[in-house]
Amino acid sequence: SCRRSEAAGRAGAGGRRAMNTIKNVPARVLSRRVGHSLEAEREQFDKNQAISISKAINTLEVPVKEKHARRIILGTHHEKGAFTFWSYAIGLPLPSSAILSWKFCHVLHKVLRDGHPNVLQDCQRHRSNIRETGDLWGHLHDRYGQLVNIYTKLLLTKISFHVKHPQFPPGLEVSDEMLEKAAGTDVNNIFQLTVEMFDYMDCELKLAESVFRQLNTSMAISQMSAVQCRLAPLIQVIQDCSHLYHYTVKLMFNLHSCLPADTLQGHRDRFHEQFRR
Repeated sequence: SCRRSEAAGRAGAGGRRAMNTIKNVPARVLSRRVGHSLEAEREQFDKNQAISISKAINTLEVPVKEKHARRIILGTHHEKGAFTFWSYAIGLPLPSSAILSWKFCHVLHKVLRDGHPNVLQDCQRHRSNIRETGDLWGHLHDRYGQLVNIYTKLLLTKISFHVKHPQFPPGLEVSDEMLEKAAGTDVNNIFQLTVEMFDYMDCELKLAESVFRQLNTSMAISQMSAVQCRLAPLIQVIQDCSHLYHYTVKLMFNLHSCLPADTLQGHRDRFHEQFRR
């Protein structure tokens, strides 16, 4: 019994010494370990994002795979912004391939819609990169290039609208109460907001119309991936338009309750013209 007590005492003392040893590890060593761990995690994150971006945005005439786009979007939520996305995107040889530029626009549209809220400001800082890509392809006689030119104008319009109206997230989903709050009670503001939504919708519809004009109904099944590559971004266009249409209807009712019908003839004409498209 005495031996067991001595053994337990020695074990307890040893345990206390071990605990003391851990406590006495210099803070700089612990911080170095944490630093190495964070650095390794960051390197792995960068590597994974680079792989996803290269697989999503390439010169293959096939639609962007959802899993690669989703990983890029999740990456923006992980780092609370699009810093890593843009650090790789600005290195893409966009002037060398219209298909590459088209898929870049598609991924950027997805990232804006579904990425972390800070993505918007990161994209605002890279407006010139988006504009330069669109201007370049707008001057060349390339079928995809013409689509890229129209797509970049839509993306720039989208960024401008949401920077100006932060109440509307780039995914465009707000409640009717939030819409009323964003529009305010000043009829001039409601009038102007409706005009800006019409302009936004025009850009969306122009992209859809341009894509459909390029599609050849006699395209062989072997060219189906090329058709899908053009059509894929229209999912985001439909999602945007669905919200914009709903909001313009609400705002038009609001305006008609405040202003004479003659004053709103131009608004009604634009609304009907977009509805027919």
